[in-house]
Amino acid sequence: MDDPPKNSVSIEQLDGQWAVQVMEDGAVTQHLFETEDFARNFAARQWIRLNPKPVLPKSRRKPKV
Repeated sequence: MDDPPKNSVSIEQLDGQWAVQVMEDGAVTQHLFETEDFARNFAARQWIRLNPKPVLPKSRRKPKV
């Protein structure tokens, strides 16, 4: 059986506000926002913080022919 993820981020509308649930190492915290945009921006930042992966820049130079 698969174990549930230790780190995750979810968004839902709750009583006219937007709730972002952040699960970090099995502990859940909830953050409320008045607008969906603020909630989504916060959730995106939390996702990046919880799932750091190196990003290699793409080369912008065209190969010589």
